[in-house]
Amino acid sequence: MINQILSKKEVKTLLHFKSGTSLYTLEQKDETFPQRIRIGLRRVGYRADEIYSWLESRKVERREVA
Repeated sequence: MINQILSKKEVKTLLHFKSGTSLYTLEQKDETFPQRIRIGLRRVGYRADEIYSWLESRKVERREVA
């Protein structure tokens, strides 16, 4: 299986964030959020499978709380 890399912009869209600051804050405060991958001098990305797994874990947490 080929691991797709999502750009920072794609992750922000997926999470419905408008600013990079929101994503940065999430990275700093949530230890379970996937680590970024440097894909260029000024560009980062995230492994798609890790992002989708993280989103799924958030769904499970929400169900357990409710």
